Amino acid sequence: MLKAQAVKGERAGQGGRCRICDSPTRPVLDLGVMPPANWLMHSKGDPFEQFPLVLEACECGNFQLTYCLDAETLYTTYSYTTPSSPSLTAHYARLADHLTETGHLSPETRVLEIGSNIGSFLEYIRPRVKSVLGVDPAQNIAKVANENGIPTIAEFFNREFATRHRELSGEVNLVIARHCMAHNSDPYTILDGVTEILAPNGVLVIENAYAMSTFENNEFDQIYHEHMFYFTLLAVQRMLARRGMKLVDVMTSEIHGGSIACVATRDTVPSTATRRVQEMIERERRLLSAGLVQRFAASAVQAQSDLRALVRDLRSKGLSVYGYGATAKGATLLNSCGLTSEDIPYCADSTPTKHGRFVPKCGVEIVSEEWALSNPPDVFLLTAWNYRDELVAKVRAAGLDRVRFIVPVPSVNLF
Repeated sequence: MLKAQAVKGERAGQGGRCRICDSPTRPVLDLGVMPPANWLMHSKGDPFEQFPLVLEACECGNFQLTYCLDAETLYTTYSYTTPSSPSLTAHYARLADHLTETGHLSPETRVLEIGSNIGSFLEYIRPRVKSVLGVDPAQNIAKVANENGIPTIAEFFNREFATRHRELSGEVNLVIARHCMAHNSDPYTILDGVTEILAPNGVLVIENAYAMSTFENNEFDQIYHEHMFYFTLLAVQRMLARRGMKLVDVMTSEIHGGSIACVATRDTVPSTATRRVQEMIERERRLLSAGLVQRFAASAVQAQSDLRALVRDLRSKGLSVYGYGATAKGATLLNSCGLTSEDIPYCADSTPTKHGRFVPKCGVEIVSEEWALSNPPDVFLLTAWNYRDELVAKVRAAGLDRVRFIVPVPSVNLF
């Protein structure tokens, strides 16, 4: 049974306290109650628990969930594995090149990645560095990484772990936290570990979905229980400062609908923020003061209504609709729109461990890509829209020239 944990006693939907600066927060978007997106059901009739899914904002530039689930409940066993994707591989190359060009990655670098999953990024950069180590709390995921030859410890990363590892193996020069810092109700737990294990001149890289991209592109389906924060540079800068660190560089990418990789050092390192950091922070201030978040909330409600109406109109005409990509964002999309297995019976996915399972709440059955392409629908709803070009190419390569596609964000589009 899932355990729910309200952070600092706040009540969902009524605002609480910012977990970055402890100031009051206000609700921005209420997506209702939902089960955790990655808790796939074994059968359509499985019972499930639901929890509030509400985004709230702080004047400091932080955006967070009002209600957070216990980390052990979410991550001790986990269904998401990093996909094999040309766009991800290209992203790894760009990030590694950037860190190399800025002097943060070299043959002498000892790298530790937090939330390393099956170790795909570490596998990519291993030829460039002295050593790599992954730390991931999901035992089933860490097992796969180790079997793939990427040394991975199945634990939560925190100060206790960092102290123990530093005493046994020494400091590291580069800590990578890709798409995990925002997945913890208290990011200071991770930062405290980083400051314990990072060498004096070491570098921390925090990569997460960028809140401004989420808002500007109406990516409301990026909101789910595993994503407890939606970072701006304003919030990251404030968070780092509270632990004696500073933001010195940032790299943007299109991965996962728009992400930022923030580069940070200790305050004692003689360096200043790049012009890129300064320009992006000024842009954030302008957009936030101009009502961007309010427009996002209204656009999200409109997109939900439009998608629900489109899918049901297609079904009323006798056309079949499948999902493509049994992603966490797909679960938020389907459930927030009120779509069920009556509307969309199947969702194709490339991850074998998901096949035969069901998207929580809506009950959509997850099938292999091969099965879906052999038994194609009239329309694919791209629930993994961030891999749009790759998914469309797969469908066309299967000879399915008449299949159409729905892209749900930034606005609903059938093509």
